[in-house]
Amino acid sequence: MIVPERVLTASRDLNTVLAGADAMAKRIDRGLPREGETAAVALLELKDAEPRLSAMRRIMREDLGLTD
Repeated sequence: MIVPERVLTASRDLNTVLAGADAMAKRIDRGLPREGETAAVALLELKDAEPRLSAMRRIMREDLGLTD
């Protein structure tokens, strides 16, 4: 797949947040959370992904020439 650098950057930003939340959830599930890691904190981390997801969606739509 070929995508513009703006889309790749937005995708990386979102992936960073999602990967961190996923890793935290797995540690919590295994009973090996790091200090301060709880289900509530993991949920907050996932909520941090929302603005990045919205940004990536907007950038991808702009690249396709779509408007609302």
